[in-house]
Amino acid sequence: MPDPITPRLTELRRQFGLRLRELREAHGLTQEQLGELAEVDRKTINRIENGMYSPHLDKVFQIADALRIPVRDLFELHSAS
Repeated sequence: MPDPITPRLTELRRQFGLRLRELREAHGLTQEQLGELAEVDRKTINRIENGMYSPHLDKVFQIADALRIPVRDLFELHSAS
């Protein structure tokens, strides 16, 4: 049985998803387009952006490469509002 998701992890996933959406939109990409570039299913991009899925590190690398940004840019999270 997987470990329960703590409120902190839930919030971090939400922030990561918001950051990904912000970067994707800044690059003028749809979820589908980013998914194709990153070789990640569009539904996975959607679930990440909505904080419902925590991507494995390999997917994070693929997404950063597709956006042509340093990986660290994906982790510039905003404080909870």
